[in-house]
Amino acid sequence: MNMNDFNENIRPLLKKYSFEYSFFANGDFGNLERIEIKGCNKVGTVEFWSDGWIGLDVYDCSLDDQVINILLSPKEKDLAEQLFNRLLDVLGEKAS
Repeated sequence: MNMNDFNENIRPLLKKYSFEYSFFANGDFGNLERIEIKGCNKVGTVEFWSDGWIGLDVYDCSLDDQVINILLSPKEKDLAEQLFNRLLDVLGEKAS
């Protein structure tokens, strides 16, 4: 999964959330494309690194708890679909 896949397949399901995009060059795992997600008392980030790493972090403000904090290596990219299904579950949205 990459930024385009997220925008095409995940973002449309998150109608109750706002998104802010940023880009950082030459990070630890290459260039970083970051999406900040806010809504429904939750804040989070989705990070796509040019070297193939994917990071997800979600904090639930109503629970005062970090509910997702995962960094997938390029070798674990086959787990990305499960990870994004978990993101949808945590954010209260389900893929149809």
